[in-house]
Amino acid sequence: MAVLLAGALVIQALSSDGSPALSPTEESSQPEPAYGVWDRLAWCESTGRWNAATGNGYWGGLQMDMTFWRRHGGLQYAARPDLASRAVQIAVAIVGQSVQGWVAWPTCSRVVGLR
Repeated sequence: MAVLLAGALVIQALSSDGSPALSPTEESSQPEPAYGVWDRLAWCESTGRWNAATGNGYWGGLQMDMTFWRRHGGLQYAARPDLASRAVQIAVAIVGQSVQGWVAWPTCSRVVGLR
């Protein structure tokens, strides 16, 4: 898939389900996703701390719980969201958002104007 970001054409590999393809061994070579909706959502959820682990049952910048993380493929990258990179957390969130919609982030999706 080709994506136009800030005037530059970026080619992004997609997995069979149409989500961004990241493999555990290729994670470090993947470019970071562009600043945008996921960073705004993370700022609301965790003040932008992608390594957030506060003990509230939600982890990472997007405050995913373990059910969401497991269900949408996160365990292939890290045991918990806060242990994964920003790029991986966003990739898993994109898969989850395509299944659940923005209600996966009920308060912050409203705060940042996504629904």
